[in-house]
Amino acid sequence: MISIHHDGPIDVIRNHPGVTAELVRRLTRIKIPPQDRIRVELGSVDAGNVVPDEFKADMVSVLRDRRTGDPLLLVIIEPQGREDKAKRFSWPAYIGNLRAAHECDSAVLIVVCWNAAEAAKCRKPIPLGHPGLVLIPIVIGPRDGERLDGDPWLTILAGSMGAIDLDEDVGRRAVLDAIRDTHSNTPVTRTLTTIIMAIASDAARAELEAMMETKEYKSDFFDRIEAQGEARGEARGEARGEVRRGAKALATVLKARNLKPSAEQSELVESCQDLDQLDTWITRAATATSADDVFKD
Repeated sequence: MISIHHDGPIDVIRNHPGVTAELVRRLTRIKIPPQDRIRVELGSVDAGNVVPDEFKADMVSVLRDRRTGDPLLLVIIEPQGREDKAKRFSWPAYIGNLRAAHECDSAVLIVVCWNAAEAAKCRKPIPLGHPGLVLIPIVIGPRDGERLDGDPWLTILAGSMGAIDLDEDVGRRAVLDAIRDTHSNTPVTRTLTTIIMAIASDAARAELEAMMETKEYKSDFFDRIEAQGEARGEARGEARGEVRRGAKALATVLKARNLKPSAEQSELVESCQDLDQLDTWITRAATATSADDVFKD
C-alpha cells in the first residue's frame, strides 16, 4: 500500500526536479555540468518492454543540455520501504529500458529508504549474469542526513524520509527554515509543510504547529496561507455575485419579452454557475419567440 513515506520524497522532488541533479553530485562521482548549463525535467516513468504494467519507475528526472536539449543523464528515483525481491529484476530493467526510451547513454538509480534495515538490503549488488555487469544501487536512508546538508530542497527531502529527527528542536527548525528558504509559492509551501506534518510524530507535529505560530515563522506559514485563503474566498464571492447578476438579468429579459420558462428551465437557470452559459441564454432571449428557443441545447 502506498504511504506518505513513499509519496513524500516523490512529491518533494516533483515540486523541484532540479534537486535530483544535486543528489547525483552528492551521492556519485558522475560529472555533470553546472546548474546554469542544464535544465531538469520530469520524464516518462514507463520502463515497459515485455510486461509494461509491471515496469514503471516511481520517478524519472531527465538532465538536459540547456543549449541543445540533448539528454545528459536519467535519474531514476525509487522509494523503498519493505523487502521486495522482484526489485532485483525490475531495477536493472528500469535502467536499460529507460535509457532506450529516452535515447540517453547514462542513467543512475537512487533508492530512497525510510527504514535503515531496508536501506542496507537495497545496497546489495545485483549481478546481471553477464561478465562485468553488476548493478550497485545508490541508496540514501535515515542515517544519511549529513549527506543532504546545505541545500533547502535536500533538507526537506531528508526530513520526508526520516533522516532528520523532527522530535528534536534543531531538526524541526532545520526543516522549517528549509521550506522558507525555497521561496516557494503558497501552494508548494502548503504541500511541503503537509508532507513534513504527516511524517512527524504526534508530539513533533504539535511542536511544529506551535513554532509556525511564533513571530519567527508565522508570516512565512500561517499568515501567507491564510492570506491566500482569503483571496480565494474573495474571488469565489465575486464569481458567485457575477453569476447571480447574470441569472437576474436573464430573468428580467425573459419577463420583458413574455417568455415563460418551464419549471425545469427555471431550475436549470438557478443551478447554473457558468457565466458564459448565462450570457448565451440572455443573447438568445433578446430575439427568441419562446423559452424553448432560449434553452434549446
